[in-house]
Amino acid sequence: MAKDFIHFFGTTGDKDIFFKKLCSAGGYYCCIDNTNIIIDPGPNTFYKYINYYDDKIDGIILSHIHIDHSNDLNILVEFMTEGGDTKRGTLLLPKQAIDEKVLLPYLKEFPENLEVIEPSSNYKIKNIEITSSVEHRHGVENYGFILKTKKHVIGFVTDTAYFPELLASYQNCEILIMNVPYYKQDKPKPKHLNIANVEELIQAIKPKKVILTHFGRDILNHDPDKIAENLSQKYGMDVIAAKDDMILEL
Repeated sequence: MAKDFIHFFGTTGDKDIFFKKLCSAGGYYCCIDNTNIIIDPGPNTFYKYINYYDDKIDGIILSHIHIDHSNDLNILVEFMTEGGDTKRGTLLLPKQAIDEKVLLPYLKEFPENLEVIEPSSNYKIKNIEITSSVEHRHGVENYGFILKTKKHVIGFVTDTAYFPELLASYQNCEILIMNVPYYKQDKPKPKHLNIANVEELIQAIKPKKVILTHFGRDILNHDPDKIAENLSQKYGMDVIAAKDDMILEL
């Protein structure tokens, strides 16, 4: 396995797809620059982590409170801190996750650092610099993230409707990981990206690599691999449709 990598624990946030076991839900494990970070610990994240890895977790990042992103948050905070016996690690999360007790109150004192995310702000987990995006438009308080490593600038575009300010927020990302449940959508108040939105981001940001994930049934029905192949050919860049338990080597 590569020294630096991102493990995609799951590739859907759609309850129907997850419940029918068509794809897994779950977050990301980033092992980069000797720093271990879990992002958006949805269902299955804890189970997969302890079965794949023996590493210590240096930090956990939560984009928003929806259960497909937050389900395993509390058990992973316990795990990171050895049940609270070792005050260690950093937890980044929106204020809403504290206010609505998505993070159980007794766990607030467990991490060495607990920081409430503000828009377009800078944080650090061990050796990784992290910048939050503008607040996303998703119906709840929600942020994406830019991870600045020794070799890469990696953008995690979490759940959001498209709006023009996204383009500036993720500028200079050479790798873009985007949640895209829809091929097309005609909802009057969208809360997610579709492929046309992905193309706008690609054209404006011009990353070297794009990974599509967090699929809904609409994307699955149109074949994510074919969508990625078409985008690769159209824009002359590496576009990948994520798979459950895919390892992206960096």
